[in-house]
Amino acid sequence: MTYDAIVMGGGINGLTCAAMLGRAGLRTLLLEGRDAVGGCAAEHELAPGFRVPTLAHRTGPLRADVVNDLQLANHGLSFVARPVRMTALSPDGRALALFADPAAAAGAIRPWSDHDAAAWPAFARSLSRVAGVVGTLLARTPPDVDDPGAHDLWTAMRALGAFRGLPKDDAWRLLRWGPMAVADLTSEVFQTELLRAAVAADGLLGGMMGPWSAGSGLQLLLHAANQAVAALRDAEVEGGPIAVARALEAAARRHGVGIRTHAEVAQVVVRGDRAAGVTLTSGETIESRAVVSGLDPKRTFLSLCDADHLPPEFLWRIRRVRTRGTLAKVNLALSALPVFGEATRPMLAGPVRIAPTLDYLERAFDHAKYGEWSREPWIEFTIPSLVDASLAPAGAHVLSAYVQWVPRGVGRREPGAGSRDTDAILDTVLATLERYSPGLRGLIVASEIITPADMEREWGLSGGHVFHGELALDQMLMMRPLLGFGRYRSPIDGLFLCGSGTHPGTGLTGGSGANAARVIAGCLR
Repeated sequence: MTYDAIVMGGGINGLTCAAMLGRAGLRTLLLEGRDAVGGCAAEHELAPGFRVPTLAHRTGPLRADVVNDLQLANHGLSFVARPVRMTALSPDGRALALFADPAAAAGAIRPWSDHDAAAWPAFARSLSRVAGVVGTLLARTPPDVDDPGAHDLWTAMRALGAFRGLPKDDAWRLLRWGPMAVADLTSEVFQTELLRAAVAADGLLGGMMGPWSAGSGLQLLLHAANQAVAALRDAEVEGGPIAVARALEAAARRHGVGIRTHAEVAQVVVRGDRAAGVTLTSGETIESRAVVSGLDPKRTFLSLCDADHLPPEFLWRIRRVRTRGTLAKVNLALSALPVFGEATRPMLAGPVRIAPTLDYLERAFDHAKYGEWSREPWIEFTIPSLVDASLAPAGAHVLSAYVQWVPRGVGRREPGAGSRDTDAILDTVLATLERYSPGLRGLIVASEIITPADMEREWGLSGGHVFHGELALDQMLMMRPLLGFGRYRSPIDGLFLCGSGTHPGTGLTGGSGANAARVIAGCLR
């Protein structure tokens, strides 16, 4: 059987793209090398009775058009409200909760600073308005820089109209905030170091940049823009990221998409300068009119494509796409709920951050610049069993932590062998958590750490980068992954990209997959 499209990779973007291609009436096959779809949204059993989100512990969040177009509510997707957006822990045991409601957030900030409590509502409103303008670009195909057409002009006019609709001060902020360092951005508004660092951290997650790195403001705006175009603001998917993958898988099957697991692609087949299918590691060849890669651009072009079919300059440029992973993942099975100072159960049910000052963040980043790992890492953790009790036995819990900065070069290990670096990093993370929750080590039933080196080797993420490439000024919009190839196409006719290495590329939102599907469907009709 010859398919209209073969999608490689069953992550959130691959599933989204495949489901939308099926919805468009195209015969689509999705191939996943692992034993189940989900990619970075995967879940596994850490210890008997304890299930943890393997890599991602929250969604991007999921984009509204993905939920609505694929009718994911009919496939089991539901949301739970998250009144506390994020909680920041102080070394003295206090906890600062940033509520979704600006007035409630201001009330929580007031014991720390009257000035910051007064400044918060205006800042939250400005950030929301500015993010709304950025959000207008997320669901659009980037403009064709070589031959812009009427659609590109229309997109530009819509974005300009949204920009002109901003109050003058917010228009000025949009122009300034993107290129700024988040340390400068937050320090202009707030006086409390804990609040400054808590807000700034949204501009740093997963990136090779510190709070004083130029352009980190753009990542902060992208984080806020994802909220602006989310299916439901200030809510989490019930069941966590794996529930998104399951709903997308059900939607894809509903639209006639074939899904095969244990089907790893070895090579993209090219005939007459056009992608004509794929060959699996088993030796099987499957034919199609188009091949779509949900894998990262480096892996797609440098591992799965014959270099003879790609221009030398393109190969030179793709090798230099920055994919320096710095985010490690720690999962813990705990016999009881740990106590983190004054943090309440509702605070612990959402993202919790250990980043007391901007200097703390910058010092942690300093190590990564020289290929080392920080002995005082920035940590964001969740306790998902507070929302979904089925993840752990009665009274027990699981803790999922992002740890930054851990550069790809450390923690490297051969299959079946350990790593002293890896053990030392895990010990450092546990020591850091225990400073904020004395006695936590005594609750540990099982633990694991997944470094960027592990993500590259076991999950196929080039450089171990969770976003398939830096979210930097020169790797965004029409320059993601490369200038001239930012519209989901490639130098090989019929080979497309739909993963996080394309625009908008901000994680588990389904945005890249949805945008790519519209382009691909138009080309195949």
